Amino acid sequence: MAIKTLDEFLATIPDDDNRERMVDVVVWVGFTYPELELRIVWNQPMFTHHGTYIIGFSAASKHMAMAPERATMIRFEPVMRERGTDFGKMFARQPWDKPFDYELLDAFIQHQLAEKQDVTSFWRPKEHELAAAEPVASGAQPPVVREYTEDDDEWLRATVLPALEHYLAHPESAHTLEEFDALIKQPVRDYEEHPDDVYTLDAVKAELGLD
Repeated sequence: MAIKTLDEFLATIPDDDNRERMVDVVVWVGFTYPELELRIVWNQPMFTHHGTYIIGFSAASKHMAMAPERATMIRFEPVMRERGTDFGKMFARQPWDKPFDYELLDAFIQHQLAEKQDVTSFWRPKEHELAAAEPVASGAQPPVVREYTEDDDEWLRATVLPALEHYLAHPESAHTLEEFDALIKQPVRDYEEHPDDVYTLDAVKAELGLD
């Protein structure tokens, strides 16, 4: 049966902790990149921008995978080897029993957005793979993966975690992708409209109905 909602996809992950990890990652992407659209395609969650693919996720028994496109995987191969990332041709594996590499995910998404800003097709043109291989073969400087700071950790605690807690406590409130999308992105939109407002953890919790 074709999977059409995030809830249906999450139901295919039997382990509670693994399922929470997947929700955490999806929520993080939605908060960090509110311009992306969450979709379920080919039975898996993925994010798109102006109709073109940016990043997707899948789950296996021992790991979850984040999949940019082949061109991005080629370009980041030196980076992943240096970070000790387990990867294949199309995706980077993230073991369930190890911390998730949000820094690498962030770099994947930024690279995809930059490389695909003028791409109108869903997938990258084939020549992107050839272009990505050239700097790797020549030993050019690989993409930079920004290391997180304490400020990033505080932002996660004040935004992602409350939304994650709300979704896990009330999964019935986000049956549709539209509802889930609105849930995780509204505080970001409010902050952009009113940047002078101070958004404390309590304020965000109240906005998400957690108070």
